Amino acid sequence: MNRMREFLRTLLPNAEEVISYGMPAFKQKKVLVFYEAFSKHLGFYPTAGPIQAFEADLKASGLVYSKGAVQLPFAGDWPDELLKKMVQYRQQQVG
Repeated sequence: MNRMREFLRTLLPNAEEVISYGMPAFKQKKVLVFYEAFSKHLGFYPTAGPIQAFEADLKASGLVYSKGAVQLPFAGDWPDELLKKMVQYRQQQVG
């Protein structure tokens, strides 16, 4: 959780940290991204738009994902550049 929080704080220095739907989130006008720890992975929820826009990259990364979520392993590398692009895309969506 701390790893994701620091990653998002770096990308979204002007965003407000909130709890929404019971999950930590970063908000600018609207919620940009949610995240939550589960027993075997960290859930990253940038909403459906970024998932659709970067679906080919997600497939290539080998990560498990769904319509609005990406499962990140607790240990090992994350595709930081891909996650960054998804967060930036979401920022553009919200305006």
